[in-house]
Parts: sequence; structure tokens; C-alpha cells
Amino acid sequence: MASKHQSSKLEVKNIMPHQSSKLEVKNMIAHQSSKLEVKVKNMMFHQSQLPEEICMEILERLPVRSLIRFKAICKSWKSLISTPNFSDRHFDRSVASSNKLGIILTKEYKFSVPNQCVISFHTLNFSPTSFGTLNFSPTSLVGTTFIEHWLIGCKKAKSIGWCRGILLLGVDCSYYKLLLWNPSTRESKEIPDPPYPLEYEGISASALGYDYNVKSHKIVLIYKKRGCENCISVYTLKTNLWTSVDLDTDHKVANYDIFPITLVNGAPHWVIKHGDVYGEDCDNIHHEIEYFDFAVNNFLVVPQPGEYDSPPELYDTGGEHLCIGYETYEVDGIKLEIWVMKRYGVKDSWSKWMTFEDNKVPLPICFAKNINVSLKSGGSRDGRCAIYNGKKKGTKVEFLVSSIFSRNSFGFDHGLRKKAFTFYESLICLEPEEVEER
Repeated sequence: MASKHQSSKLEVKNIMPHQSSKLEVKNMIAHQSSKLEVKVKNMMFHQSQLPEEICMEILERLPVRSLIRFKAICKSWKSLISTPNFSDRHFDRSVASSNKLGIILTKEYKFSVPNQCVISFHTLNFSPTSFGTLNFSPTSLVGTTFIEHWLIGCKKAKSIGWCRGILLLGVDCSYYKLLLWNPSTRESKEIPDPPYPLEYEGISASALGYDYNVKSHKIVLIYKKRGCENCISVYTLKTNLWTSVDLDTDHKVANYDIFPITLVNGAPHWVIKHGDVYGEDCDNIHHEIEYFDFAVNNFLVVPQPGEYDSPPELYDTGGEHLCIGYETYEVDGIKLEIWVMKRYGVKDSWSKWMTFEDNKVPLPICFAKNINVSLKSGGSRDGRCAIYNGKKKGTKVEFLVSSIFSRNSFGFDHGLRKKAFTFYESLICLEPEEVEER
């Protein structure tokens, strides 16, 4: 597989809005961003008189692409922007001020020599600008972007997980590899092989998380052997090492949902099916919401709001609150209840957020942060999706995002829940960066 220093090709493309009103808004934002950058550049001449804290307060408001340019202005700025403390502050501000949905799609060129695969990353921006209040409307998305990452010598690729601006991908070359990619910085990193060989379809339940104790991204690799027994290893980005995890018998034979969700607290969550999962004893089967605690390298249970006949489904909302859904089957159709845990780990803090009661419930894929906007599958054969604004029955489809992805013949499939999520920009470097002393 091509590395980012050899034949890997990165290409950045912007999808421009089609309506003039969108173009005006985007030009306004670009103009204001340009003015802010001029002010920052002027700040250089007075930098020696400004405290470092003031410089950080100004710089952390800039987008990643601007900060990457400013790192080339002077050594002191590169040193400041490259510190883990600044990256954390910049990410925290991004979480607080932005509201984006990210969608990652892949396309294979199987008949090319060598094989090629392109990873297509899209962001849909619902955020108010920092220069004034922008009235939200899904028909006038702001800052919609489109980025491509080409992998030469790869047969296919798939999205596995995401956390704090970093994406975890699985790529199938002559052998299977894991790849971390930061679409904001365009940096990618091949992960060293785990203690056991990988198969392309055997790690779909794996997830990416973040350990705040050691300040590092971690991969929880769940690998199902052919004998149906699970093996788990944890990779730490900071040390570039794998650690094997000892599992109890119950978790060795459990069935892990292939749609895990990682919260802002860095912990990956699963719906795990326990009991006689491969037998006929249905009465012995139960589902738990569990997360992986990096402090003890073990799974811990999160209480559910109540008893339901159907298992819960996890939904990404981009915040600190755990979000789940239950389907119930009634005479007049399917009802989908969405619940949010207001205080993490406290059962009594579960609150019913919204309910869908249509005869044919559109399948929610993920939710934007704090604005009752969701990305849903339309359920049609062409795989089209839509942005829904609101939470009550009969909510009008405001915007079909399928028109964006019709270019280059990208399509949606049932696994879109594995590919759509709330996204925040991140400055985190995947490889150690050499920085001279200021």
C-alpha cells in the first residue's frame, strides 16, 4: 500500500453551493476569514510584546488549513501550534463552536493497474459563523467540502470508526492493513500489524477511541476467529504498540454490534449480544450497552432506560450524551423512540428525545449536535438520503444530499451508519513532529 511519502495521492476539491444565496453566504464567510487572517499576520509584528496566552487565544479560533499555513511563517508559531496543549484547546473550541456532519465513502477501481481505491470525505456544515448569527436551513448548507484520498495498490477500503477528528480505515491490499487518516491535515498513518493476522471482513465491530489519561488515540480491535471466538487487542497511537486484552468467557463468545459509537469522553460503546448467541436458546439472549474502559482494559455496562422487546441501536450526536433508539412494532406500523442520557452513567437521567410514528419510519443514520437535525436514509433503491429538520411525525425532507454524491457515481448503501458521523476538525499529528526550540 502506498504511504503518504511515496505514491499515495491526496487531492482536495470543494463542492460549491448551487444557489446564489449560498454563494453569497460562503463568500461572506471567506471574506471575514481573510480579514481575521490579516489581523493574525499583523499580530506577528507585535508578537514579542504579546503574552503567549493571548497568541493562543487568537490562533485557536482559526481553521486547521489556516494554522497549517501559519506554521510556515516563523519557528515560534510552528512550535506553539504544534504543542499537544494547543491541539487540545483548538479541538475543544471546535467542539463548542462547530456543527458538522461528515460522510466517508469509498470507491474501488478494480480493473486499473495497479489497483486503486479512492476515499471520499464530505462535510456538511450547519454551524453559525463566528462573525454573526446564521439562520439555519438545511437548504442553504454553508461550507460543504469534498476531499479525496487516493490509495494506490489497494483493492478496497472501508470506514471502521472515528474519534476526535481522526478516521480509522481498513484497506485491503495484498494483505489487510489498518490506516488512520486526519482529513483536516491530510495526514495518514499505516498501523503496524496486530499480534494476529487480519481478515478483511473479520473486524467490523472494531472502534477508535481516546484515552485522556495518556492523551492518545487508541484502537479497540475486535477480531472474530473462524471458530466464532473473539480476540481483542488495543493499539496506542502515542507508543505505536499493541496490547492484548484478556476477556472473560462471556465476552469471548458475545456478538458485538458492528455500529459502535465513540462519545466525546473517548470511550467506544457497543450493543453487545450475550447468551446463546449462536444456538437456539432465544430465552437466554440479552443485549447490553457496554463501553471499553481504557483505564482497566475491560468492558463496563451502561444502564438502559427500560425494558424493550427489541435491542437498542446507538446513534452519533457528536456530544457528551449517549443516544439510543428502540423500535416497537404496533398495529398501525413501526414506532421508533430516541432516548438521550443527560448525565452519563445515571439511569434516571435517560430522557425521551423524539419519537417517529410513521408507517414507514425513515432510518436515522446520525444526528447533528443540539439542533434536531438528522441524516436519514430515504429507503429507496437508489440509496438517496435526506436531511430532516425537526423531530415530529410528518417532518418535511428539506435537502437531498444524494445530489452531492451523484458526482463520480458515489452511492449510499445500508452500511451508511458506519460512514456518517458528527465531525470536528483536529490538528492532531499522527507522526511525531520535529519542532525546533523557540
